[in-house]
Amino acid sequence: MLSGLVASLPGTHLTAWIRVLRTTDAPDELTESRLIAAHPGADLGPRAALLLSSWTATDPQLPGTALALALEAVSNRYEQDLASHHVDIAVSGPISDTVPVRLTASVAIEVIRSATSTLLVTSYAAFGIQEIVNEIRAAADRGVSVDLVLETARCAGGKLYGEIDGRNAFHELRFHADVHLWQWANDERRGPGGQRGSMHAKVIAADRGTVLLGSANLTDNAYNDNLEIGAVIRDPTAVANLVDHFKALMHSDDSPLVRLPWARKP
Repeated sequence: MLSGLVASLPGTHLTAWIRVLRTTDAPDELTESRLIAAHPGADLGPRAALLLSSWTATDPQLPGTALALALEAVSNRYEQDLASHHVDIAVSGPISDTVPVRLTASVAIEVIRSATSTLLVTSYAAFGIQEIVNEIRAAADRGVSVDLVLETARCAGGKLYGEIDGRNAFHELRFHADVHLWQWANDERRGPGGQRGSMHAKVIAADRGTVLLGSANLTDNAYNDNLEIGAVIRDPTAVANLVDHFKALMHSDDSPLVRLPWARKP
């Protein structure tokens, strides 16, 4: 159970939980709420409940300090194993106690935090995901150059229904000099079949060494409710090729990707 929990929690949440457990004598009725309040977000309620029920069922006399130590040991081993992997699976939605997997939100946050110079983020739909917006802002604040490639609404020439697109989700970053918006140019969207294409890629690439690819859009539903699958890849050659592909689409003579204004023209 602990290995699955460690794999599914963002590192900052796990650290906050360990702090709480170090000051907890037993799994009483307040412990679950203290865990959730220590670092809100990432759909922690079910995981806090699972930890408390397992603690109670295994040994309710076990002090919180011992459980905190066990979580630290499992976390250290997990980080060692992770460093030796080139590919890891990330999921949203239902999880299995049999196969430890990582949550999409946890992996996305980890990849964004690992960026030191560049960050490429693409999505078809984007709304909500305040944690991700906060992490992107933090990356830009530490000097990371951020490229956001988003689909636009149909009224702006894109394929999303309605009048709202991903610009709304990132609107608070509009004045940040290191955050750049891109779109697939409307007159470049005709495919070989004659149909207008969608900007459907879902990518979070940190520098030129780590990338999260998957089915999940940058939405609260995709990160918390939908059944989504992704993979985080740590391969400098492959990731550099992916990043260079998007750079070429942005900076070629006939660039299909062009700068997107923060506000939609009336």
